[in-house]
Amino acid sequence: MTRFSIGGDSYGVQDASTSYSLTNPDPQTLRFEVKQGDYAWYDSSSVDRSEVSGVNNIPGGTPIALNYQFMVEPNGPNGSFVNTADGWFIVGQMHNDDWSSGVGTSPPFAIQLVGNHLQIVARYVQPGQDPSNGAGNVQMLTLWTDPNPIQTGVYNNIQIQADVSNTGGGYLKVSINGTQVVNYSGPLGYGQATNWEYGIYRSSAPETVAVDYRNMTLLTGAAATSTQPTTPTQPTTPTTPTTPNVAPTVTQVAASPGTGTEHVGDVVTLTLTLSEAVTVTGKPTLSLNDGASATYVGGSGTSTLTFQTTVASTNTNTSALAITGVNLASGVSITDSGGLAANLSGAVKTFSGLQISNTPIMPTQPTTPTTPTTPTTPTTPSTPTVTTPVLSVADSSLWVAGRGGHVDLGTTLSTTDPNDKVSLNIKGLPKYETITTGDGTTFRGGDITLTSAQVASGLTLTSYYRGNAHPVATLTLTASAKDPVTGAVTSATPQTITVTDPRPSATSGSTTNQDHGLHHHLGSGSSTLAATAPQTTSLANYDTAKGSQASHSFALLNQYLAGSSGRVDGGQIAAAISNGAAWVQNAFLTKPHH
Repeated sequence: MTRFSIGGDSYGVQDASTSYSLTNPDPQTLRFEVKQGDYAWYDSSSVDRSEVSGVNNIPGGTPIALNYQFMVEPNGPNGSFVNTADGWFIVGQMHNDDWSSGVGTSPPFAIQLVGNHLQIVARYVQPGQDPSNGAGNVQMLTLWTDPNPIQTGVYNNIQIQADVSNTGGGYLKVSINGTQVVNYSGPLGYGQATNWEYGIYRSSAPETVAVDYRNMTLLTGAAATSTQPTTPTQPTTPTTPTTPNVAPTVTQVAASPGTGTEHVGDVVTLTLTLSEAVTVTGKPTLSLNDGASATYVGGSGTSTLTFQTTVASTNTNTSALAITGVNLASGVSITDSGGLAANLSGAVKTFSGLQISNTPIMPTQPTTPTTPTTPTTPTTPSTPTVTTPVLSVADSSLWVAGRGGHVDLGTTLSTTDPNDKVSLNIKGLPKYETITTGDGTTFRGGDITLTSAQVASGLTLTSYYRGNAHPVATLTLTASAKDPVTGAVTSATPQTITVTDPRPSATSGSTTNQDHGLHHHLGSGSSTLAATAPQTTSLANYDTAKGSQASHSFALLNQYLAGSSGRVDGGQIAAAISNGAAWVQNAFLTKPHH
């Protein structure tokens, strides 16, 4: 794995290893490009990836400061930017230490693209809760969505200050081109360390995309909160500083119910949580993608505003209800105590799994009602029914190679009741194996539960077994269904799949040389890249016994960069080689990244 240094911080490359995946147009710039089907060796084909990832984790509760310039290149007609990825498109993320948490997670905060609009999201769980996506504990906050399409060929200056902590003191502040767009204080992350990753990570899409980063700096601890002192001038008359008035922003959007199918006559309650208490004048409404509107119910004087909508036969059927905007008619306003209008761009959100049906749930009454008969013996009302789901297993005995091999589990779920909430529980997954869904989410642990949508996306089992035995694991799969109205639950008969990791073929020679001989390692540095002062990163000092190895491997790195960018800008973004004893990040590429 290639490593290099930026501003004294060591990064590793995660891409498809093509000549265009990662290039270095100038000493201060990294260019990332992906085409459909470009993914790292440990990824599934459902994602496209070209990223660099910080090697060193940052402990939770540590102040972080990031500063860089970011640009998207045109890939559409008339110099436009086209993005049809329907899952995610992340261009910068603070990634969780999933090895410590024991489960795959989504990033505590991320800079991403929704279509051609920049968006900033944050996530957290309460202390002690399971942060895996399937556990249902993660709270996701859409903190800002740019109302304007991103401009191609133009660098955006992005400044981030954060403290990833869910036990107190967490915050996230983001400024773009000198304007603060996020000022969030509250729980952030999952109580684990994090590392900074950037580039392109998206659900697979047909269009080719490229982004550029330059002048990246990362500071932590006291350096992230201090500023360079300047010589102040003495004012003629001392003035009292005033606290800047920052507009309230939408920090969280929720729906009740959050999932299921709502029919004609059902009421859906939508809640907007803002960063401070606001005053509502008039009757604002929310535009919905089913053609209806949600009407303001109450919350003026607090930080939580409530809206409601009733499903009607004129609504459009939709598989995922979404808020598309906030409507403020003439004379209607949402302001803070100082009269500053709230920034409501964060109210736009899609509620995956919340369906709208314009058909009534109850049948219409017949024209002429029939006279009911009285039973001779009254019967006990039956429990509302829930349909037992069907679990299909293509092969109950699977074979998978260790050290990163993978195999399709071949499972499908089906039910004849579209209203039931169907899930799949898997027990017995050993520590050296993971299960990855089609959207790139990775699960670990001996007891995991997946939604029907995750099963339908395709499940891939990956083995990281490195021993010399051939262990056999038995997975127990149980399909369950729950009626969303009555809460009645039923489960199908459990089925099992045996997974065998075969004994690896015999090898000769030093395993140390085979595993680590060509891994790259950057020497430590303390310089920071800057637009006005290009920096040079030197190779680490090695003893005489390692000199020949470093020279040989550095030549290999030059060959790698020449194939990627066409040239090597000596010393600007440099790489060096360490021996196996210095390699402490063996498992770096095997951790899940989403």
